[in-house]
Amino acid sequence: MINRFLPVALCAVAACELTPQTSRIDRSYNEARKSGLVAVRPYPTPADVCQVIGENALTVDYLDHTATFVGCPAHETGAIAARKAEGAEQVDHIGAWVLLSVPN
Repeated sequence: MINRFLPVALCAVAACELTPQTSRIDRSYNEARKSGLVAVRPYPTPADVCQVIGENALTVDYLDHTATFVGCPAHETGAIAARKAEGAEQVDHIGAWVLLSVPN
């Protein structure tokens, strides 16, 4: 009788493991908006957690034509380190996001 329920139990465990990853991605995207930031697109590739950040009252002083303005979720320390290794300079920390200026 236990063997009959094993596939159901395994599916339930697998679903639990997938939920945090999906939730983390959704939460990261929503945090930019909840922090008052305008996320334009993922940076540097569509699969990355960092976002090109658009202009609004919180970011107007950081934008210029010589750099790309990027935000990364503060808990994504590896992504932040990768941006800094590429030459980015951390310019601020707003809400749950670290803001970086990446030279063009």
